[in-house]
Amino acid sequence: MSEAIEQPGEAALPRPLGIGEMLSLAFQLYRRHWRTLLAIAAVVVVPLTLLQHLLGDLERTQRETTTYVGVVTVTPTWLGAIAGLLAALAGILMSLVLTGAITRAVAAEVAGEDPSVEQSYRFGFHRLGSVLLVSVLVGLAIIGGLILLAIPVLAARTADVPEALLVPPLVLAVVLGIYIGVRLCVSIEALVVEGRRGTEAMGRSWGLVGGHWWHAFATLLVAFLLTGIVNAVITAPFGATGWFVQAVAAAVATVVTLPYGVLVGVLLYLDLRARKERLTLDALRADLQASAA
Repeated sequence: MSEAIEQPGEAALPRPLGIGEMLSLAFQLYRRHWRTLLAIAAVVVVPLTLLQHLLGDLERTQRETTTYVGVVTVTPTWLGAIAGLLAALAGILMSLVLTGAITRAVAAEVAGEDPSVEQSYRFGFHRLGSVLLVSVLVGLAIIGGLILLAIPVLAARTADVPEALLVPPLVLAVVLGIYIGVRLCVSIEALVVEGRRGTEAMGRSWGLVGGHWWHAFATLLVAFLLTGIVNAVITAPFGATGWFVQAVAAAVATVVTLPYGVLVGVLLYLDLRARKERLTLDALRADLQASAA
């Protein structure tokens, strides 16, 4: 993943970027290094997607009912539920490894380094515990904000308050959750690039996004819509097929779209640092070296 990232006639990254420029640059990076990015994603996504769809098909098969003399018998599904739960947990853990690996590879590419797939995954596994902790803390922060507003809503509901009066606080809870999520959106990037851990990574993200919330929100929203459309285009034609074909289509869609979303996240992180700190490539390289130690 070598080659410096430069625009004709402009200075090398990192520098402040507009939303369209950031999305375009993410696509350029994706097109330039698609083999490496897809390889990093496929190692995790393909087997886990196939496993999840297989377990889902087995559970659906177990749920089939058979009628004997008017009596409906349902096959127990507890075994399938346990297998599905284990697969989901494994998927979450491996997704975090994948996020750390791609984030590291992209940040290193921007800094002019040339990380291999093996090096990226080694870093992802090495930082799994830290990435998991930050991810859990971010999730708890978002959920905590929602609960704070949901409690009075639930209390009002038990007191037979008209439902129309419950709509504003529910909308406010959703808005608060989105606000917190965006403020913490580059926590993983701060962990991977700068080596910040736990609440320190969250505080770093909160500070970087501060003053640029709408910029970050719009960037993430457009990237989410783009990847969602591509995902739907790939998977929709196979909705009525067997589980294996659906699994392959879902795996392909995820492998194709996931690296782009991570690319946008890393570029947004670098953009925010450039806006607040006038980040240089030398400083970025120093951060990456320190975080890898």
